[in-house]
Amino acid sequence: MPTTADDRQMFDELREVLAATVEDVSPEEVGLDADLRDDLGVDSLALLELVAAIEERWQVKIPVEEAARLATVSDVVHHLCGVVAAPAGGTA
Repeated sequence: MPTTADDRQMFDELREVLAATVEDVSPEEVGLDADLRDDLGVDSLALLELVAAIEERWQVKIPVEEAARLATVSDVVHHLCGVVAAPAGGTA
């Protein structure tokens, strides 16, 4: 489980992005420990689509080399928590 409210919010939003981006994946299937490739079927093309969706949703840039190192949903959540300036409900 995510350790903070911000981590939880990030995880919940990422679940929705994954379900919308990756074919045949529902939010209920996305667990924090899920492996993107083995558990969710994210191949190289789907990973590029997922990264593009994440970049658009959170207005961040994920270099290809960094994206290749993201193996689990937890990896993505931790990466996003480190690069996103403020949660969606934060101050403007």
